[in-house]
Order: sequence, then C-alpha cells, then structure tokens
Amino acid sequence: MRYSILILFFVAFVSIGLSQGAYEGPSLIYAHQLSGGAQLSTSGWGVQFNSGKYEGFFKIKTKSLEFVKIKHPKEFKLPNQGRDNSRRFAYGKLNAFQSLRFLCGAKKIVSNKIRHGAVAIGYKWGLGPNLGFLKPIYVEISKSTDASVAIERYDPEIHDFNIINGRANFLRGLDEMKLTFGAVAKIAATFEYSGENEGVQQLEVGVVLDAFLNKLPIMIEEANNQRFFPSIFICYSVGKKYDKR
Repeated sequence: MRYSILILFFVAFVSIGLSQGAYEGPSLIYAHQLSGGAQLSTSGWGVQFNSGKYEGFFKIKTKSLEFVKIKHPKEFKLPNQGRDNSRRFAYGKLNAFQSLRFLCGAKKIVSNKIRHGAVAIGYKWGLGPNLGFLKPIYVEISKSTDASVAIERYDPEIHDFNIINGRANFLRGLDEMKLTFGAVAKIAATFEYSGENEGVQQLEVGVVLDAFLNKLPIMIEEANNQRFFPSIFICYSVGKKYDKR
C-alpha cells in the first residue's frame, strides 16, 4: 500500500509538470536557498534541512542534514490482544534505530517550465557519511507472582509475548545508546513549484541506500539483521531563495 501511494504521488506531479506552458528563461538568478521538510519512506520517517548554492539557474550544489527513523523489514507492531489498554510493540525487536545523515550533492533542473505558477522538474543526488544510534527497547511487563507491573529491558529469553503490556516510554534507554557508522547514497526526482518565486515548495520522490559497517542488532538473530537498508521515499520541503544582494 505504501509503495502504491508513493507511485501515485510521482505520477501526479509528473503530469502537473508536463501540463504547464514553457518559459523562455529566468529573470533572476539566486545565490543560495535554505529549506526544511518532512519525509516518509518504506523504512520509516524523518526530517531534513537543506542548503543550496546556485551555479546558474539550472544547477544547485546542495548540502543536507537528515534525521530519520529506520525500521527492520520484519518489524511489525502489534498490541497484546489478551490485555486491556495494551500499547502496540514490535515483538522480537531489541533496539530502536535512528540515523543522522550528512549529504553533499547537486540538483539540476531539466525542464524549461519555470515560469511563475509552474512546476520545475529536475533531479537531485547526494552522498555522505551516516551516523547511527541504537537504543535498547524497554517494555512494560506484568509480574505473575504479585500482579505488579515493571519496566524492563526487552529480553526474548525471559519476556514471553503474553506478559508484555506494551512498549515503555521512548526515553527509557537513552543513557545506553550506542553509535554506529556508515554511508548513505540518495537520488530523487524533484518537482519545485513557482521556479521564479523567492519561496521554495518542493516535492522529492526517490530511492536511498543506508549502509553501515556492521549488521545492526535491531531484531533477534533469527530475523537476519542486516547492514544495508534500501528504501523508497517521498519528501515535502519549504524554504526561501536569496539573491546576491
């Protein structure tokens, strides 16, 4: 279902761009731009902040900082149906994983539909280092001996599904967080509304690959933990362009 939504967004914006009239050329070349936005991907969600330096109107050197949540492909959240008010949790998940991406790359506009009110179509790519954060999962469990409730670090050897009420507060385990290092590569089609306005309104649809030095222990070993996390993403960002003055 998620893949279908991304594809529909892609087709819709291509159609919008192709329906706009052509424009002879820009009346103002900007110096740089700043923007920020939110993204949704097949492996999670995140936020990003972008800066760009113009090299003519049709090419921009870009730098991006992104903070994203990355899920294991076999991670599924379910409530414990046998307990009232059970919170959803991913059974077998040992660690939550977030990534801080640093990307340098470029964006190029490939259509001449850049008049006011049109959609400028282009593409964008980026490469860079990746800093990952592994945070252990804590769960709320029911003690069978005295019917009390406790918060404990999840251990599949001792925490049976039936005694788990749900996940604990996300802040639990922050002091036990571990770092891991890797790299990221990203490419996307871009659709920017109103190419000559100072404002930036842009949609990106593309693919990204997060790669790390070692397999990440997100799930129990039987779930085949991995080093590589490919995903499809869609991102909407807003910002502002600045001229040379």
